[in-house]
Amino acid sequence: MFRNSIIFCAILAGCGGPATQISPQVQPQSYPDLLEQYISCSGKGKINSIGPIHGTMSFTFMSQRDSSFFQFTDPFGRKALLMWITPNSVSAWNLIENKQYSYAKIIEFFPFLQIVEPADVTKFLWGIQPDYPKQHGNEDAHVFQDIVLEFGSDALGTEANALVSAKFLDEKSKQTVKIQIKDRNRNQSQIDMKRFWKFHAS
Repeated sequence: MFRNSIIFCAILAGCGGPATQISPQVQPQSYPDLLEQYISCSGKGKINSIGPIHGTMSFTFMSQRDSSFFQFTDPFGRKALLMWITPNSVSAWNLIENKQYSYAKIIEFFPFLQIVEPADVTKFLWGIQPDYPKQHGNEDAHVFQDIVLEFGSDALGTEANALVSAKFLDEKSKQTVKIQIKDRNRNQSQIDMKRFWKFHAS
């Protein structure tokens, strides 16, 4: 169960990374504009994975400025995993086994995360599609040449055309992961991310 949870989290981070195909998306506002207008963003969603690693997990999230916090639940409704993303790191805490894993540790099992930009995950949560394509050195080409990333939009809350999904496909491994945002609320509430992380991980 824990292995699948970590894999889902890792791939979620991967959905913010480089891709060879990007579906066009019209954004309602820019990311800087949203950060000026709102303090934090929260909501819930679901991850569906098909391929060598398969299954479904629900999650709730909170994001403030450049950091995001996830709480994942397994199909039985149990709190299974926490994930905290900052611009330069991803940390995961297995609630079932009470173990913490750093981003560096996760990379040992998922080398493609070396090209992931965690800040793009936060942008996605806020409803902003990351700017692509981005330039990478030739040494990275072999890592993401088989990766396809597609974004989808739909009505959500008061938005008629909100960014609500990201579909990640690794054509080489035949692994597909779709992240769907079911609810998104931007607001003026201040969140103590460090305290929230410590409280839920304790």
